[in-house]
Amino acid sequence: MTQKRRPTAAAQRDARFSTPIREEQETGSSSAPNLSDTVLQRLTTPSLTAKYAGVAVPTQNLEFKSRNSGDILVVKQGDEEFILRGVFQVARNDFFLTPDGSFNPANALGTRFQDVKLNCHLTVPSPNTFPFAVTDYPTCIENLRMLERIVKHDKKDETLSTLSGSLKRRFSSDSPSAPNDNEEPKANKIDSETLESASDEGLGEEFAMETWPVAPRCVDVLKEILATHDLCPLPAYDKKGRLIPPTQYEAMLKGAMVEAHFALIHHYIKSSKRHIYVAMVRKLQILCSPPPMPTSPFKRLRVSADKGSKKGKGREV
Repeated sequence: MTQKRRPTAAAQRDARFSTPIREEQETGSSSAPNLSDTVLQRLTTPSLTAKYAGVAVPTQNLEFKSRNSGDILVVKQGDEEFILRGVFQVARNDFFLTPDGSFNPANALGTRFQDVKLNCHLTVPSPNTFPFAVTDYPTCIENLRMLERIVKHDKKDETLSTLSGSLKRRFSSDSPSAPNDNEEPKANKIDSETLESASDEGLGEEFAMETWPVAPRCVDVLKEILATHDLCPLPAYDKKGRLIPPTQYEAMLKGAMVEAHFALIHHYIKSSKRHIYVAMVRKLQILCSPPPMPTSPFKRLRVSADKGSKKGKGREV
């Protein structure tokens, strides 16, 4: 969330921008490679400020530049953030993309509701649909490790990497101030320039902060900040390029295969000599819907026997 500001003309335009995905490319196995080829071509489109994470990234041309939100990865001699792109699957475990980020006022531990950042894990996608992403996944991991090494660390410093077995990406809203050097950041933040296109202004009633679908335990804390803060919806889009409403975050994103665009941010906490790296998603688009959950092997179908059956009704099969 971010402090109240005047609505911007770019808010509605940019928040709805995405690349539509042809649904028929996902449904048939014979057409699945077409979707894979199309996505790979889009990811590898040449750009000075963006790169497919599955190929070598020119670290010599990149640096972390200090901003209000921390140090952000940019192209040297420039101010625009450097974006990494890739195809991943949203993990079902450690999924905190619910509208309130699973915030619990009774167990907040010093964190304010307006500082909550939604987050999840991104893992390797299905090899049947995106074989290139599976092959390139180790390169993606190594690229992130190399980018984190751009910042020179003292041997005694502790490092909290964006990598934790799978890729952990933090989906961020905003917070009014940067973390203090003498304390851990309560939440990771992004610059106000980026947030000019992330406000809920002009997005429709389903994105209104007043009706944001939080759990009952969060209703009161949401009301407390209505007059002082704006809410920034996730930059997450469905296959037709439409911004996903908050009521559908879990149903549409949990387990889905997605195209993710993200920036890399570094924080240094002097008091604890700790380096913290966070991957901040700038765009998340669904490529394939979540697969159905497997049926429990302990469930058994019950049917009624024929009226004339001597075995009676309710026979298990």
